[in-house]
Amino acid sequence: MVEKSEVMTDRIIYSSWDFQQALSALTFLLEECDFDRKYNSIDLRRFRCFETAMIISFSRPFKVGRGRKPLDLEVIGFEISEAEIGLKDKIIHLRDKTVGHSDEAEMEFYISSTKPFDDHGVRMPLERFQEGLQFDERELRKIESLLRRVIHAIAIFKFDFVQVNPDGFNRLKSKGP
Repeated sequence: MVEKSEVMTDRIIYSSWDFQQALSALTFLLEECDFDRKYNSIDLRRFRCFETAMIISFSRPFKVGRGRKPLDLEVIGFEISEAEIGLKDKIIHLRDKTVGHSDEAEMEFYISSTKPFDDHGVRMPLERFQEGLQFDERELRKIESLLRRVIHAIAIFKFDFVQVNPDGFNRLKSKGP
């Protein structure tokens, strides 16, 4: 068993913040969206902005970058179910293929042209993009539950760490010069 004092990393601290950001974005979405109602494209884009922020923030701890390893949920004592693994994988896939990058294989749109004036040869391009959410309300509620459980596990991990290593938690991390 690895001692908590050996695994307290900036990754765990930042992951806590990332998951809180994801939960906030998801909360805003769930509070503002009535899933039984039809919306115009502007409102759908606003909801999609919340969903996008949730997807990006949720995914960050699990991505390798700048010498960091992905967050290992087992290190913080979190047990993830098979259904939750599937949800986590779907979120990360969306981040990698649709939200964080424009993967052509994942793009959805319809383009056409129209002739707005009968007496002119001018044609106008029209574009229509997939404006809806990536997740339905049921999936979003499951993500909310997962986020709350992960945030709770990290909070317990940090609390236990502070009990055995209070000085190891007292520091300031800044951007530098």
